[in-house]
Amino acid sequence: MAEIAVQEPNIGTDHPVHAQAQDQLQSEVSSLEQLCKALGMDLHAKNPLEVPDIDYLQHMARLPVDFTAVPSGTDVENMRRWIDSTLLHGPLAECRLQCDIKRRQPPVLIDTRNISVPCSDGSGHKFAIRTYVPRVESNKSGAKGMPAILMLHGGGWIHGKPEGDEAFSIHFASELRAVVLGIDYRLAPEHPYPAALDDCWEALEWVTRHASEYNIDPSRIGVWGASAGGNLAAALAIRVSRENRQPLRLVSLVVPVTAHPKAQVMFDLDRTIGKSQNEQSFEHSQHAPDAVVKEFEKLYELYTGDLTDPCDPLLSPLMAKLDANHPPTHVTVAACDLLKFQGMAYAQHLRSAGVYVVEEVLPGVPHGFTFPVNAEVTKSWLERQTDAFAAAFADESS
Repeated sequence: MAEIAVQEPNIGTDHPVHAQAQDQLQSEVSSLEQLCKALGMDLHAKNPLEVPDIDYLQHMARLPVDFTAVPSGTDVENMRRWIDSTLLHGPLAECRLQCDIKRRQPPVLIDTRNISVPCSDGSGHKFAIRTYVPRVESNKSGAKGMPAILMLHGGGWIHGKPEGDEAFSIHFASELRAVVLGIDYRLAPEHPYPAALDDCWEALEWVTRHASEYNIDPSRIGVWGASAGGNLAAALAIRVSRENRQPLRLVSLVVPVTAHPKAQVMFDLDRTIGKSQNEQSFEHSQHAPDAVVKEFEKLYELYTGDLTDPCDPLLSPLMAKLDANHPPTHVTVAACDLLKFQGMAYAQHLRSAGVYVVEEVLPGVPHGFTFPVNAEVTKSWLERQTDAFAAAFADESS
């Protein structure tokens, strides 16, 4: 695109209008720098892929949230309060429901309902499944029924609820004419590993048992997980392939946690597979500083309780022995996210095992790139996610 030179009016530097404009510009730059710092981004990044996406930043700045005041990710109680008051019930929740996405077909009404499911570990506890069921005529949902997507929310295993991804759940349900199920798995530290993963497995079993009740085609099930939910989705896919269960059509891992920091170090030391082109693009990029690594280790400690093996493949999927029975996988990493290294490594790990993998690196955005649902990068990504599930759910007989 050609650059257009804009001729400035002839106003002296000491003119009050010029001074006011300079002050305003300086204020905007300062605000953007503070926002970038809060999001772990660098306005002056040397790698072009890590240069902040200005459209994304502008959309973030317009959200009714002070991202510089977000509690530490390991501050369990304060993070839970922040998520509840901001992401689940506050003005941010309302903003995120105004999703202006290009549609594949006319929208339909979505019926939501919370269902209580007994946990499978004999503890007497229960977890909830939030269902999103599109109102479609039975003769338009296919002879075998509708596809289904299990949505596993993020939150470091210690906070979050399915409603945090409500905008995406409603979108998938309407656009794909699919039953979407948000899994309200038990949270650590009150319920340490493997409670959350057990709940996700039980949710998958529940969908199979109740398929006819919800007009679900049990042969067309997918899983979507973000961040810690991406870790659970990856572990769930490993269990599915190990136990030769009905295969999943697609597993979408969004900015996933794929390894404990110590496991990632061991993987890198023992690595025998070559680096992907995407990995090579970040060879000179900064890795997580020690303070961030310690916070990440603390988060894993909160999740695992007394368990000490960081290389357990269901805690660190990057350490799993994989085979071609593993479900097709879509991996999304954000270029300004420190988790990108293990996300890209996991995509390559899957590839080396013969698994079908689609990998996306989103330039100029951080871990929380899905906050502003109407930023161009987020909208285009969501459209590709929808296309990926649509292709995975396509009836092979048609």
